[in-house]
Amino acid sequence: MWIYGLISLFVLTTSFFLFRNAAGTMSIYKLNIVSWTFYYHLFLQSFIGINLVVVFGVYHYLMSRASADSLLMAYWAICYAMLMMPLTMILVQELFFGGRIGKKVNAFFAAKIAPLQSRRDSTLVIFWRGLSLLALLATLYVYYQVKTPPFVIFFTYGTTPEEFARLRIAAKRGFTGNRYVLNLFSLLLAPFVSYVAYGYHRLYRESTLHRLWFYFTVIVSVLAVTYDGEKAPVIYYAITLFFIKSFINGGIKKGQLLTILLATFVLIVTTYVITSGTVNFAINSGPGGRILMTQVGGLPLHFEVFPNRVPFLKGASFPAWMSNSVFGVEHARSARVLVEVYNPRGIQAGTAGVINTLFMGEAWANFGWFGFLLAPIVVGVVVQFIHNLLVSLPKTPLSVAPMGYFMFRLGITGGFVGFVWNATWLVLLVIIIVGLCSRSFLLAPSRNRYRRQTINVDNL
Repeated sequence: MWIYGLISLFVLTTSFFLFRNAAGTMSIYKLNIVSWTFYYHLFLQSFIGINLVVVFGVYHYLMSRASADSLLMAYWAICYAMLMMPLTMILVQELFFGGRIGKKVNAFFAAKIAPLQSRRDSTLVIFWRGLSLLALLATLYVYYQVKTPPFVIFFTYGTTPEEFARLRIAAKRGFTGNRYVLNLFSLLLAPFVSYVAYGYHRLYRESTLHRLWFYFTVIVSVLAVTYDGEKAPVIYYAITLFFIKSFINGGIKKGQLLTILLATFVLIVTTYVITSGTVNFAINSGPGGRILMTQVGGLPLHFEVFPNRVPFLKGASFPAWMSNSVFGVEHARSARVLVEVYNPRGIQAGTAGVINTLFMGEAWANFGWFGFLLAPIVVGVVVQFIHNLLVSLPKTPLSVAPMGYFMFRLGITGGFVGFVWNATWLVLLVIIIVGLCSRSFLLAPSRNRYRRQTINVDNL
């Protein structure tokens, strides 16, 4: 397998330099949406795992279920994505934005955070504080509907890992309340408002009210992202706040980077010990295996199952209304289909969820070779548009918040459909636009009063 090792070395090196061109900088002290996509989603969560299996023969419980051909297909899919994505991003930057992404990134990090208006963004703050109360009400509603939140049950009464897993699936997949309230006003709005609040807290550090508002949003956010007992969301939330801090400060210092790495490690180990009673530090299991191998483990299974055991989904992974009306098929996510094939007992027991993986898997499951070839191009276009847009904006609480949000929420290792149609992103855009419009609307009367007073004084 040494030949695959050489190919991997070539792909990794080439991909790094291509991504550096697309990102503007690959410095670990100035992490941005594109460089983080390479380091975390592609290299750490995809490239390492598939190479451990294909090149070094490391065993993993998921990938051991795939044939050698499916493993090689997954290997080539990752290599193709790591080259085609940055090539597309470079082309998009040159054709639509005139290049110069490096200057934009450096200018963004060098700039100081500032308000959108001279009067301390008072109207915008009112709008976002109102949304933070809405997020609280939505989160309380979610907990009322769940009735048995896994973490609450665990800390109150104690439970076994199996029972905890069942409670998690019941809370997540068996949620009987309004899912728009859950997904949009709790899971989306609570953390995002917290990112905005943190930006204002850092902008007006002397203000006790802004600090208390931020602490309030942190509590609501932690409650929101842990309603189903998942460990990863609260870790992602904490790291996102650290990223936003780095955007505001103009980068990360070496000591800060080491501190956040150590803190993340401790947090991961602690959550594993709390929920499982133990932690395994092997490369193919425990938290290390979860990051390096389990996340990519579903990719060869996609090539194993589709279309050999299950026909191509032909667009079924789009939202139900779209899969029915546009594609004429019943809604089905490929990540869930894999669980139905490989873990039917887990579904019957209520302990099985989904097997998410690199976006190439969902693209293949829905559209075969067409999706395989097109997916990195589509993803590259979307990522570069977002990256260029955000680093081109003035550095304000409303620009650092979405930059932090997209560090983890791009869905590189979550699926392909979200890059074609993503209602959550559209809702987020509408919320930001409404906030900006409300600012203009609320300021209009005060401007008119000021003009009338000026005219009256001139006439005296």
